[in-house]
Amino acid sequence: GADIVATCTDSMRPVLKGAWLEPGMHVTNLGGYEFDADVAKRADVTVRQGVSGLSIAPGTERVEYGRGHSPVAYVAGTEEEMKRIPPAAERFGMNQNHPTFTDLVSGASPGRNTPDDITVYINSGNQGLQFAAVGSVVYNKAKAAGMGRELPTEWFLQDIRD
Repeated sequence: GADIVATCTDSMRPVLKGAWLEPGMHVTNLGGYEFDADVAKRADVTVRQGVSGLSIAPGTERVEYGRGHSPVAYVAGTEEEMKRIPPAAERFGMNQNHPTFTDLVSGASPGRNTPDDITVYINSGNQGLQFAAVGSVVYNKAKAAGMGRELPTEWFLQDIRD
Protein backbone atom coordinates (compact mmCIF):
# COMPACT_ATOMS: atom_id res chain seq x y z
CA GLY A 1 0.00 0.00 0.00
CA ALA A 2 2.99 2.39 0.02
CA ASP A 3 4.26 4.30 -3.01
CA ILE A 4 7.70 4.98 -1.53
CA VAL A 5 9.64 2.79 0.92
CA ALA A 6 12.96 3.88 2.40
CA THR A 7 14.84 1.36 4.52
CA CYS A 8 16.88 3.51 6.87
CA THR A 9 18.26 0.91 9.26
CA ASP A 10 21.58 -0.46 10.40
CA SER A 11 20.38 -4.03 9.90
CA MET A 12 22.82 -6.68 8.76
CA ARG A 13 19.92 -8.72 7.33
CA PRO A 14 17.34 -7.85 4.66
CA VAL A 15 14.36 -5.87 5.94
CA LEU A 16 12.66 -5.48 2.54
CA LYS A 17 11.74 -8.46 0.38
CA GLY A 18 11.20 -8.32 -3.35
CA ALA A 19 7.93 -10.21 -2.87
CA TRP A 20 6.54 -7.16 -1.06
CA LEU A 21 7.10 -4.75 -3.97
CA GLU A 22 4.05 -3.46 -5.83
CA PRO A 23 3.67 -1.91 -9.29
CA GLY A 24 4.73 1.74 -9.33
CA MET A 25 6.63 1.53 -6.05
CA HIS A 26 9.93 3.32 -5.46
CA VAL A 27 12.36 1.92 -2.88
CA THR A 28 15.65 3.17 -1.56
CA ASN A 29 18.10 1.87 0.99
CA LEU A 30 20.55 3.33 3.44
CA GLY A 31 22.64 0.23 4.06
CA GLY A 32 23.78 -2.40 1.63
CA TYR A 33 22.19 -5.28 3.54
CA GLU A 34 18.59 -4.04 3.74
CA PHE A 35 17.22 -5.51 0.46
CA ASP A 36 16.99 -9.19 -0.37
CA ALA A 37 18.14 -10.43 -3.79
CA ASP A 38 14.57 -10.50 -5.10
CA VAL A 39 14.36 -6.70 -4.95
CA ALA A 40 16.89 -6.55 -7.81
CA LYS A 41 14.94 -9.15 -9.77
CA ARG A 42 11.67 -7.20 -9.44
CA ALA A 43 13.13 -3.77 -10.24
CA ASP A 44 12.43 -2.25 -13.65
CA VAL A 45 14.82 0.66 -13.11
CA THR A 46 17.77 0.65 -10.73
CA VAL A 47 20.05 3.65 -10.15
CA ARG A 48 22.91 3.97 -7.68
CA GLN A 49 24.21 6.96 -5.75
CA GLY A 50 27.76 6.52 -6.95
CA VAL A 51 30.76 4.67 -5.65
CA SER A 52 32.29 4.66 -2.22
CA GLY A 53 35.32 6.90 -1.95
CA LEU A 54 37.71 4.49 -0.29
CA SER A 55 39.73 1.97 -2.23
CA ILE A 56 41.95 -0.70 -0.75
CA ALA A 57 45.24 -1.47 -2.42
CA PRO A 58 45.53 -5.12 -3.49
CA GLY A 59 47.31 -7.26 -0.93
CA THR A 60 46.67 -4.89 1.98
CA GLU A 61 46.70 -7.11 5.05
CA ARG A 62 43.82 -7.15 7.52
CA VAL A 63 41.81 -4.46 5.76
CA GLU A 64 38.57 -5.80 4.28
CA TYR A 65 35.38 -4.57 2.69
CA GLY A 66 32.00 -5.38 4.19
CA ARG A 67 32.77 -5.98 7.86
CA GLY A 68 30.24 -4.56 10.27
CA HIS A 69 28.54 -1.37 9.13
CA SER A 70 31.67 0.18 7.71
CA PRO A 71 32.45 0.02 4.01
CA VAL A 72 35.96 -0.97 4.99
CA ALA A 73 37.44 -2.19 8.27
CA TYR A 74 40.69 -3.28 9.84
CA VAL A 75 40.32 -6.86 11.07
CA ALA A 76 42.36 -7.65 14.18
CA GLY A 77 43.21 -10.97 15.81
CA THR A 78 45.47 -13.94 15.38
CA GLU A 79 45.48 -15.94 12.16
CA GLU A 80 43.41 -18.62 13.90
CA GLU A 81 40.87 -16.03 15.14
CA MET A 82 40.61 -14.47 11.69
CA LYS A 83 39.73 -17.85 10.17
CA ARG A 84 36.67 -18.00 12.45
CA ILE A 85 35.24 -14.69 11.23
CA PRO A 86 32.32 -15.46 8.91
CA PRO A 87 32.49 -14.08 5.39
CA ALA A 88 30.83 -10.76 4.73
CA ALA A 89 27.13 -10.92 3.87
CA GLU A 90 26.04 -10.13 0.33
CA ARG A 91 25.40 -6.42 -0.05
CA PHE A 92 22.59 -5.47 -2.38
CA GLY A 93 23.74 -3.79 -5.54
CA MET A 94 27.33 -3.36 -4.49
CA ASN A 95 28.64 -5.75 -7.14
CA GLN A 96 26.27 -4.68 -9.88
CA ASN A 97 26.93 -2.21 -12.64
CA HIS A 98 23.90 0.09 -12.39
CA PRO A 99 23.80 3.60 -13.83
CA THR A 100 24.51 6.41 -11.39
CA PHE A 101 22.16 9.17 -10.28
CA THR A 102 24.24 11.55 -12.42
CA ASP A 103 23.56 9.31 -15.45
CA LEU A 104 19.83 9.52 -14.76
CA VAL A 105 19.74 13.30 -14.28
CA SER A 106 21.89 13.97 -17.36
CA GLY A 107 19.68 11.76 -19.54
CA ALA A 108 22.49 9.27 -20.22
CA SER A 109 20.35 6.55 -18.64
CA PRO A 110 16.56 6.19 -18.89
CA GLY A 111 14.35 6.38 -15.83
CA ARG A 112 10.81 5.17 -15.25
CA ASN A 113 9.01 4.27 -18.50
CA THR A 114 5.52 3.53 -17.16
CA PRO A 115 3.64 4.40 -13.96
CA ASP A 116 3.84 0.72 -12.99
CA ASP A 117 7.65 0.51 -13.15
CA ILE A 118 9.28 -0.45 -9.87
CA THR A 119 12.25 1.83 -9.27
CA VAL A 120 15.17 1.25 -6.92
CA TYR A 121 17.75 3.76 -5.72
CA ILE A 122 20.87 2.16 -4.26
CA ASN A 123 22.01 4.73 -1.76
CA SER A 124 25.64 3.74 -1.26
CA GLY A 125 28.68 5.97 -1.18
CA ASN A 126 27.02 8.86 0.66
CA GLN A 127 27.10 10.52 4.03
CA GLY A 128 23.34 10.88 4.49
CA LEU A 129 23.11 14.66 4.21
CA GLN A 130 20.54 14.35 1.43
CA PHE A 131 18.05 12.79 3.86
CA ALA A 132 18.00 15.84 6.10
CA ALA A 133 17.93 18.28 3.18
CA VAL A 134 15.15 16.62 1.19
CA GLY A 135 13.24 15.54 4.30
CA SER A 136 13.12 19.10 5.59
CA VAL A 137 11.76 20.47 2.31
CA VAL A 138 9.15 17.71 1.95
CA TYR A 139 8.07 17.98 5.60
CA ASN A 140 7.71 21.78 5.52
CA LYS A 141 5.76 21.75 2.23
CA ALA A 142 3.45 18.97 3.42
CA LYS A 143 2.84 20.73 6.75
CA ALA A 144 2.12 24.05 5.00
CA ALA A 145 -0.38 22.28 2.72
CA GLY A 146 -2.07 20.53 5.67
CA MET A 147 -1.05 17.13 4.33
CA GLY A 148 0.02 13.99 6.16
CA ARG A 149 -0.07 13.26 9.84
CA GLU A 150 2.38 13.48 12.70
CA LEU A 151 3.90 10.21 13.89
CA PRO A 152 4.96 9.76 17.52
CA THR A 153 8.72 9.89 17.99
CA GLU A 154 8.47 6.83 20.26
CA TRP A 155 7.68 4.71 17.21
CA PHE A 156 11.24 5.24 15.98
CA LEU A 157 13.21 4.67 19.18
CA GLN A 158 14.64 1.40 20.46
CA ASP A 159 16.76 0.27 23.38
CA ILE A 160 18.15 -2.82 21.70
CA ARG A 161 20.51 -3.51 18.85
CA ASP A 162 20.12 -6.47 16.53
